[in-house]
Amino acid sequence: MKIAIIGAGLSGLACALECERLGVIPDVFERDESVGWPWYCIVHWLNVLHKDKGDIRNFLREKYNIDIKPINRCDELIMKAPETETTITGKLGYIIRRGKHTDSIENQLFRSLRRTPVHFNRPADYKELSKKYDYVVIANGKDTVPKELGVWTDYGMVHLRGGLAYGAFKPSGTTIYFNKKYAGRGFARLGPINTTQAIVGMCQIGDSEYEIDTLYKDFLEFEGLEDLEFGYKFSIPMWSTGKASQFKIDNILLAGRSAGLTERLLGTGAVEALISGVLAARSMIKGKDYNALIKPLQDHVENISAFRKPFETLSNDGLNRLVAAIDTPGIKQLIYNTNINFSDLAGPIQQQVNKITSLLKEQ
Repeated sequence: MKIAIIGAGLSGLACALECERLGVIPDVFERDESVGWPWYCIVHWLNVLHKDKGDIRNFLREKYNIDIKPINRCDELIMKAPETETTITGKLGYIIRRGKHTDSIENQLFRSLRRTPVHFNRPADYKELSKKYDYVVIANGKDTVPKELGVWTDYGMVHLRGGLAYGAFKPSGTTIYFNKKYAGRGFARLGPINTTQAIVGMCQIGDSEYEIDTLYKDFLEFEGLEDLEFGYKFSIPMWSTGKASQFKIDNILLAGRSAGLTERLLGTGAVEALISGVLAARSMIKGKDYNALIKPLQDHVENISAFRKPFETLSNDGLNRLVAAIDTPGIKQLIYNTNINFSDLAGPIQQQVNKITSLLKEQ
């Protein structure tokens, strides 16, 4: 069996590892000269988003043979609205590094490969590869192929602005900022890497690069972060968020962000990318229905994404009330200290509310 994988990111490398485990050596084509994003980045694997799975690191290791070493545990999550703040503590999850650093997820996966060739500096044409290989996995994090295949629904553009800051930080904590004045429909975040370094970033939806640069400065000033020393700053070009209606078209399989498996509330999707890569390998080699395998992942992503619409309608007063509500003992207990998967329980209800609201607006 001949398998080509386009993209040496999370889903592509996870797919290659599972192919190896199942006895098939794929070819991985990566347009960059090495694995990993070119900018500094950390992501949070929060157990609250996967409550039915228990500890997310153990879940990935036991069910999908993926063992990723985090840079820290996450035991403190601070949420800040303009006039309200709440702090959640406990075994909340893990802090994982992305990018080209030696301990990033991408490099951990890459070092785990034993026989798979990764062809660097090799942009690949999926149409040509599909003639030469039995299967082609699209794992390059782009929406180009699903759009060409007619299976992509676009939900808007996202732009990230941030930098590597130096200061004094708690490495096991993270802070999320909500404020319409500078973040608009998005949010900002301070995520420590260690005691002296942190990523300070802002996710913006729909604004121009010039506007985002100005708003980022407003964010730093408003939150009292303007005195931080920055080693460097980055601006990540806009990309579209969306949803795929199919994940396998002929011998083409979509995985990770190319399959629309990044939720649109907070932009998480690393766990889903890893799982989709493994499922792609199992589908191809074991002859399983890939669309059926991926559908539960998509359902989970859409359940979380359903809260994007009501979030966007909130004013700063509404954000204050939301953060205050999360700090309510009963609500906090329900979301963080039970095994109830709140997103998958309430998400389908919110999706129906969104549909009804859209229908009413059209009338």
